[in-house]
Amino acid sequence: MPTDINDTDRSYRRGAIMGLTMAEAFILISFALLLLFGFWQKEMQKEITPEVEAFKKLSLEHRQTVLVAAQDGSLMAFAGLRREGVDFSSPASVELPQEKWRFIDTDDVRRLMDAASSLPEDMQRDLADLVEDEEAQKILSEMGALEALVESGQNIADLIASSDAAAEINDSGRSLDELLATAKILETLNNSGQTIDDLLATAQALDDIESAGQTLEGISSRIKNAEAQEAALVEALRSELGDMVAGVGGNIDSTGAIILPDTALFEQGKSHITPVLGRFLAQACGPWLAVLKNSGVDLSEVKIEGHASSEWRSQSTARQAYLGNLNLSQQRSQAVLRTCLDFVPDTEVLEWARKHLIAVGYSSVRPVLKDGQEDKAASRRVVFAATPNRKSLLEEIETQTQIARYDRNLFGGWADADEDCMNTRHEILASLSTQDVKLSRNKCLVVRGEWLDQYTGKTFTRARDVDIDHLVPLKWAWDRGAHSWSPERRAEFANDPANLFPVMDQVNQDKGAKGPVGWLPPDDSFRCQYITHFMRVAIEYNLQIPDNENARIAEVRNGEC
Repeated sequence: MPTDINDTDRSYRRGAIMGLTMAEAFILISFALLLLFGFWQKEMQKEITPEVEAFKKLSLEHRQTVLVAAQDGSLMAFAGLRREGVDFSSPASVELPQEKWRFIDTDDVRRLMDAASSLPEDMQRDLADLVEDEEAQKILSEMGALEALVESGQNIADLIASSDAAAEINDSGRSLDELLATAKILETLNNSGQTIDDLLATAQALDDIESAGQTLEGISSRIKNAEAQEAALVEALRSELGDMVAGVGGNIDSTGAIILPDTALFEQGKSHITPVLGRFLAQACGPWLAVLKNSGVDLSEVKIEGHASSEWRSQSTARQAYLGNLNLSQQRSQAVLRTCLDFVPDTEVLEWARKHLIAVGYSSVRPVLKDGQEDKAASRRVVFAATPNRKSLLEEIETQTQIARYDRNLFGGWADADEDCMNTRHEILASLSTQDVKLSRNKCLVVRGEWLDQYTGKTFTRARDVDIDHLVPLKWAWDRGAHSWSPERRAEFANDPANLFPVMDQVNQDKGAKGPVGWLPPDDSFRCQYITHFMRVAIEYNLQIPDNENARIAEVRNGEC
């Protein structure tokens, strides 16, 4: 029977290993296991004191147990030895791999060789292969490097930094410090009761804000500017009206509200304007409304408020007191408003006031509290208030962020409205072909036909060379109102034949999301029709085109039509 050359080579290698090489195998493997156990002990006890003699003092039986552990790859034998009272807590550390030999003396080598000779032949072959295996040699080399690191006093982070993982982290453009910082953030997040989804949502919101051309700093700046305007308004009111308000016993609070006590303005239970209140309104109403109008602050409400205490006539019920105070506070606020408008000489300010100023009676639902109790005298008051429209600012920021979240998928794909297996793209190809079309075997796809690209004037016969262009681009529509549409409305827009044209694929890519201001068809003869049709679709879907853009589109249209 022919001898396989590989078998011969394997037999030769086995024979060589049965001499001193086999002893070397056991020495290296025994050291590797001992070193692993030593690292574990060092991590547990935080000690690095070398102790070579711990291994030398083992009985022959225990050393053979180590050899069995080397054969099956298990460290359980070491755990068993430790339970029997053997102490391996401080194995020796050496400087160079060559010096690992000092773990076993001459007698040990002889015993190991004898033990090896008595092992089954298949175990001897496995050990021989193991000692020649490149991966095993690499592991032993890495353990030597780890031993040197531990001996030098470096910590776990240093050990991680020396590993292949650290190299992969660096290759990704990140650093170990960033990785550890991320772990710390996640730990803090978990302790706060938040989830990774919360973090990702926040990250997405920040990304949306950035995509909208905004930054957190920019948003903060806008809010601070609004607050500065409001503060300036308060100072203007105090400068213009402070003395007059103080003259009737009132004050201007930190929000700019003018608060007047009703004791100086009305007779008890009455809503008639007293001479004192009349003189105040004659002096203050015009300047008050003018300051508000010219402040530049977006005001959501300008109100004259009537407030009452919870008191009413003696022996009245709570219901009677509430309704009586409601009627009185409404009458007083309305009387002040009517009189106030009589003393506004500036017609522009008067017109502005008629669009913004209202009168409200709150009865006793907004009492003034002192030490947790109703201050009845202070609760009876008239307030001239102006509320900044902060909601509008926040909604504007939110809208701009929402606009940045554009995704083509939000308009859905091509629909099959009549459920005949042919979607909108192929319905358009079939309907606009100037020749009979050729369909796929399943009759669902248009394969060939003849289509005129009105943007360029070119003709195509293969369906795969033709794009179906949205005349009014989806992104263009999204930025001008489609972001607030329902999914059904967006799908309707995306599949509307009135907004779809077969065109050359390259021209479609060049057009992108541009409107008439940024792009016009290469074929001059179609430009007027293109702009006219574009605007007809935009008006049909009530898209909100800014005034300046509308004006520029009109200029382009006048130039082309």
